[in-house]
Amino acid sequence: MDPVRYEDYRPTERPSYQKEMEEVVAQVARRTRASVERETVGRAVRTAHGKTYGLLRATVTVGDNPGFYGQGIFARPTVYDAVVRYSNGLGHFRPDHQLGAACGMGIKLFGVAGPSLLDDERDSGTFDLNLINNDVFFANTAYDYMVIEDLFAELPEALVDPGRRKTWMAEFLTRRQTLTDPDSWLWDELLAMLSFTGVPRRNLLSYSYNSMGAFRYGDHIAKIRTVPTAASLASLTHQIVDVRADNEAFRRTLVAEAAERDHSFELQVQLNTDLARMPVDNTSVRWPEDLSPWGTVARVDIPRQDIGGDDNLAAADATSITPWRSRQEHRPIGEIQRVRQEVYRRSSIERHRINGQERREPAGSAELLG
Repeated sequence: MDPVRYEDYRPTERPSYQKEMEEVVAQVARRTRASVERETVGRAVRTAHGKTYGLLRATVTVGDNPGFYGQGIFARPTVYDAVVRYSNGLGHFRPDHQLGAACGMGIKLFGVAGPSLLDDERDSGTFDLNLINNDVFFANTAYDYMVIEDLFAELPEALVDPGRRKTWMAEFLTRRQTLTDPDSWLWDELLAMLSFTGVPRRNLLSYSYNSMGAFRYGDHIAKIRTVPTAASLASLTHQIVDVRADNEAFRRTLVAEAAERDHSFELQVQLNTDLARMPVDNTSVRWPEDLSPWGTVARVDIPRQDIGGDDNLAAADATSITPWRSRQEHRPIGEIQRVRQEVYRRSSIERHRINGQERREPAGSAELLG
């Protein structure tokens, strides 16, 4: 089955979208300011992906991709300088056993031709991929995000506490009683949220990481993921991440693996072949692989390196990753992706302001890591 053409996708915007989006942005800014006192680490912490585990030098090698797969920055063989940032998905800075296993892999490419979609850094030359170790997301509209982001801040305690778990899930499902018709309840979103509780705690280099949201892929539409190469996965020696025995188990495991050997991932895309069964505007639904298999378009190589110093964590924390640091050929699509555009930008501006950090895109991995 041929992939859907991008021009056949018709985005919709509800009349209340702009007002809701502005409230989401204001809410995230308030939570970012409050994080200085809440997280007690002497600085502002991201409202999501608050704890970083490390920043690594990398290269992204684009292959000779045929036909539908040769689109945008993946249209011709190229090698990009890059960095990879690993982080926890929650907006807290705590010992690992007090956080969930939802973790992110952010990839920043340097020297990418063409203007960025971010107006305030059109000529930066950087291109980001914002990925997480699950394939579905739990919010699909600005209003959903506004309510769910507030509930999200209670995790992981809310799902561990027997007295809060049921009421928390009821508030999530009904969007805090604003959805009175059971047919409109957020069943897909709740199941997507609960799927994160089944993610095992493993070596960060062993996961697959997914975009969850959809992107324009040149003439078509796709999702993006990374998968460890078979050789890289087989080479891992620190399989167990024991957060009970070590408050910093994720970072120590990553530091050890990075120092011992090279690692690699396949960068893959899944082309949309059916807008009904592979919905763009519902990121809580998995796209069936029997409708469209994943195809490898590039390789991410992480060479052996030392990331054990505090300077590495500082560089990781200052590095901004957003799906909108992209190009027109890979424009994020769907309402929740539009929400992310301004939320990520304003959150980054507020955090850098509070922390006294310069907000500027680096020219290459050497600028970040030496």
